[in-house]
Amino acid sequence: MSDAPVGAPLLLADLTWEETRDLLPGVGLVLVPVGAHEQHGPGVAMATDTTSADALCRAAAASLGPRVAVAPAIPWGISWHHMAFPGTISLRSATLVAILEDVIGSLHAHGFTRFLVVNGHGGNTAAITTAVEEVKQARDIPFVAAIFGYAFIAEQAAAVLPAGTPGHGGADEAAVVLAAAPHQARPDAFAPADSTGVQVETAALLRAYGGTLARPFSDATRNGVVGDPRAATPDVGRRLLDAAAARLAEVNEVILREAGG
Repeated sequence: MSDAPVGAPLLLADLTWEETRDLLPGVGLVLVPVGAHEQHGPGVAMATDTTSADALCRAAAASLGPRVAVAPAIPWGISWHHMAFPGTISLRSATLVAILEDVIGSLHAHGFTRFLVVNGHGGNTAAITTAVEEVKQARDIPFVAAIFGYAFIAEQAAAVLPAGTPGHGGADEAAVVLAAAPHQARPDAFAPADSTGVQVETAALLRAYGGTLARPFSDATRNGVVGDPRAATPDVGRRLLDAAAARLAEVNEVILREAGG
């Protein structure tokens, strides 16, 4: 049987079925990263949200050993608002809900009992909430929950990066990509937001109070960027990821402790 190397995350995708069977009894929690395939401006690739969610889960799991496993990242999400930018792939909400129900249901059928969906894209939040609530109602799963994983990165970015530079395709996301998947970054194309100036205050007020303004992203920014990625460096990205992963690992520890795992 092959075990995960010391300091490496336990990745379900890298196991054979026999290894999965043998390791399964020791796994107390499965992380399910969910991202998106959508534009992030001219400087970072479509996979940005998937890359950050997956890297965050891997780093957190690596610090916790084989008690925590990472499922394959779901690389698509709810991205209709980015469809004005070529290459974006968007799922219907019902599709993402169904995918999550099937992924969690399949793993539960094999004996995994606790799941944390780690969301890397804000547009997925409503569908993921629906999914975890529906799967809990439909199946006898001891623990299923979701968390906005990107919030851990944003929390660190607010302390590390200059004000106004984080955002969609901004310095925080660009830095994480530079650290986790540098081939997905185009530093020579990093550019600040080309804002349209439309409904800026309205959008900010709605966000501040947990609301949503349903509109295409192109209504707010011509180049797909919010913030300014030019402050991004690989070192900053590593600092953001390391600190965010440490915080996610702390959350995982609480889940395991209170679940008796």
